Parts: sequence; structure tokens; C-alpha cells
Amino acid sequence: MTRFLILSLSLVCQMVSSEFRTSVFESSNRSEGDKIILTAHGMGMDDVNRVVIPVTNGHIPPLPCVTSNAGTHPHGSTFTKNNFHYTCKNGTAEVVACLADDGSVIQLGRTFVRSGMKHFCSIQGDNVTYKQESMCYENGMHYNVGDSFRNGSFKLTCREQGIYVEGCYMQNSFSDLLMSGESRIENGKRHECEIIGPGKVRYVVKMLGCMHEGQQYSTGQMWTHQHVRYQCKNDGTLLVLGCLDDGLFIELGRDLLMNGMAHRCYQVNTTVFYHKFACEQSSLSECVSQSMHRRFRRHQEMRMRA
Repeated sequence: MTRFLILSLSLVCQMVSSEFRTSVFESSNRSEGDKIILTAHGMGMDDVNRVVIPVTNGHIPPLPCVTSNAGTHPHGSTFTKNNFHYTCKNGTAEVVACLADDGSVIQLGRTFVRSGMKHFCSIQGDNVTYKQESMCYENGMHYNVGDSFRNGSFKLTCREQGIYVEGCYMQNSFSDLLMSGESRIENGKRHECEIIGPGKVRYVVKMLGCMHEGQQYSTGQMWTHQHVRYQCKNDGTLLVLGCLDDGLFIELGRDLLMNGMAHRCYQVNTTVFYHKFACEQSSLSECVSQSMHRRFRRHQEMRMRA
């Protein structure tokens, strides 16, 4: 007579799954006169760990469970192997519970949460599966890997490595979301979901406007400083429109000759210049060329004096 129990086990450790199917326990029985010889699965009858059960007057007593890696256990006893707790029933080892690595017992068909880990001990047909999964803990709540939730202005997602900040919810909104690193301008305000370090995000709302030479200007406002005409853009940066002199406007990058006076509005690197000088030549280009030559010569003289 042969008694055996086959388990299919799925052990999950730090989300890495390892599945196998094996005969965990098998007892082979053979009557030899007045005794029964029990050996572990795969072992011969001459194995040194065999168990001999005497038979008296044809009566077969309850059989122990003989295992290859977990010893021999009498009928009615319990024992543990790997992540499973067994009871021996007349030669057959039956799983009665799952066992976590920290010794916590999970009953069949139940789940158990402890120290940021969720432990499963599930049954499907004749198979018992033990599995453990990482969880996230935030503000007194446990979250499964893949769950997203809101904490204040931030959208958080539970990942295997921990909690990740997906983005920022915009002010006074339940659904408008800025992804991490994104910014958006709405209603005269700049909303920023700023990444300030690994795993660190800051949500900032800034009133739009421009600061120039110690003065604050609102979005769209125009002003003149040292003949240069500026406008404040929506994103808070300055737009140079051109140059202005006594009501005369010259676009940036243009030269103008009027009433014997040359007007130049040009940019060198990030600096804008307005230049006005008398022009007695027949063409504007000649005046500009001579002016540039004179300025270059003055620059060289100043360098020599220094």
C-alpha cells in the first residue's frame, strides 16, 4: 500500500517567484511477514533511515510519516518544513498552515499583513500556495504594489522599491495633475511640480510677473528703461520689443535714418543697445560703418591707455 501527498508550491520572496512541483512526502509500504517497512520517497528498502513497523495478529498500527529531509514523525504529530506546517495522519503529511520567515502562522485560505509584507496561504484544489508580497505603509494605511493614492497635493504610487511620487495635484483641483518635473501656467499663476532630489518633489504656485532693475511688473505690462522697450511675458521672462527715443520707436535689430540722425537698436549677446548719432553721409549703411569704426578705434585707444 502506498500513501503520498503532492504539493504545488509557489514561494514569493521580495516579489521573485519560484514555482515547482514535487512529491514532497511518499511512504512505500511492503509487508514482510509480521512487519511493515517504511522508507522516504525515492529510497530503497535497505535505506538506513527506514522505519520498521511490527504487525501483531494482523493489526496494522497508525503509520508515521517518513521524509527524506524532515525526519520521521509519528502519527498525530506536527512538524514544519520550509514555509509549511504539517500534521501526520497515518503516514500522510497534510499541510495545516503556512509559516512566514519570521515564524508567523497563516491559516489556510487567509492573508496576513506584518512589517510591510502581505502573506498569502491559499488553496486551489489539492494545491497549497504560500506567497509573500511587499507593501507600502503611508499615514496608517497599507497599500499593495501598483496602488495609487493621494496624500495632500501629491499623487503617490506603491512600487516594489517603495513609495514613488507620480506628480502634483493642482491647487483647488481633485483631478488636474502635473507630472513630476512639469509646470503649467493658468489664471496668471505658474504651477510647478518641482523635483528637488531623488524621491523628493515640491509643489509651488507662483504669481506671474517680471522683476527688472528692482521693479515688479505684471504680465503683459510694457515699460521703457534707458531707451529700451520691454514687455513682461506670461512665463515671467522679459521680451525686448525695441528702442524708444522721444516717441520714435525702432524695432530690435533695425537701423533708422531720420532728419540727419541715425538711430540703431541692436543686441550683443544678452545686452540691448540704443545708439543715436548724426549722419551726414548719403546712405545709412555708410554712417553705421563709420560709427562702428570710430567705436572700435576708441575702444583700442582705451585699452592702450590702460
